[in-house]
Amino acid sequence: MTFGIGNQHATMFDDPRWQSLGLKTTRVFVPWNAAADPKVLKWATDYVTQARANGVSVLVHVTGRARDGVAEPLPSNASYRKWVGRLIAALRPIGVEAWGVWNEANHATQPTALHPGRAASYTRDLVSLCRGCTIVAADVLVQGGPTSVSITSYRPWITKYLAALRPARTSRLLIGLHNYGDLIVGTSPDRTLDLIRVVRKTVPKARFWITESGGIAASHTRTCDERRQVVGQRRMFAQAAKLAPFGVERLYAYSWTALDCTNRYDSGLIRPDGTARPALAIVQAWAPRFVG
Repeated sequence: MTFGIGNQHATMFDDPRWQSLGLKTTRVFVPWNAAADPKVLKWATDYVTQARANGVSVLVHVTGRARDGVAEPLPSNASYRKWVGRLIAALRPIGVEAWGVWNEANHATQPTALHPGRAASYTRDLVSLCRGCTIVAADVLVQGGPTSVSITSYRPWITKYLAALRPARTSRLLIGLHNYGDLIVGTSPDRTLDLIRVVRKTVPKARFWITESGGIAASHTRTCDERRQVVGQRRMFAQAAKLAPFGVERLYAYSWTALDCTNRYDSGLIRPDGTARPALAIVQAWAPRFVG
């Protein structure tokens, strides 16, 4: 299984602690309409340029921008094709060949949460915009459980998504997984395995990447606790190893750069003052066991 660390700051590539890990892939999420804002487009371009200069491939994941946890309006397909197409035109020539249709598409902060059918149509759009690219078709947060009926729970959402996508049974569909639900609950990847089985009932040859994972230091529902982050980081690697035989090919931890541990979400390994959180030691111990 290939391991990488996702981040939103290109300064990661200059950090000797990151360089010592020898990683060859990273993930960054970029607003779907980033090409409409020169500053945001420059930031994305600079991130990719820095990564490629270090011999690192980049998975660019399209995302929405929430304000105070509230999702933005759902873009039309025409708008998606226009602005994502321009983003591809800017970043593919400098080496981006892996793209995600929409980051964490079933989360309430994303406009696709209640519209899995629209997420499926975005998938078709992205495939047509980036012929020959590696496409993470659906990116699903493993929340809820097998009996949950809310549309944003993983089973209802992915089932409706696949029905709308109508994938061929021989398709090599690539699905992104965010397995925080399993990391928080315990040591077994039960929900993630259940999602994999649900997908494979429709697409037997589906492939999977864990596009976001890791120990959480703080969130809007959890106070800052770096010891808890260490537990989550250990579980991330241990569960990924258990998932590898089921077709999970990549693992992306998130993230390298920490905030101040009072933000809505903070899973960074390096504190704002440049010191390392204890969870970094877990990454340093486990990363050599993974390929790539």
